[in-house]
Amino acid sequence: MAALFLFANGGFRDWVARAQEKSRLERSLTRLRADHQAFIKEWTLIQKDPAFTEYLIRKNLGYVKKGEVEYQLIKTKEKP
Repeated sequence: MAALFLFANGGFRDWVARAQEKSRLERSLTRLRADHQAFIKEWTLIQKDPAFTEYLIRKNLGYVKKGEVEYQLIKTKEKP
């Protein structure tokens, strides 16, 4: 009778669903907080470390210094 009362009751099912949603949101919040801390650290490096800024510019924008030579490697499909 108790099981019928618990599982047939819409309020109980809603409570379980909300508890699962709360758990999912807490995991998401934890992940977002970690991402936020990583972004703060990166932003601080960008503002204070010219070498890191140069690294990002070279990596993301493909810039090279005057007198440097850029090599691009082209991969070809291997024949069996």
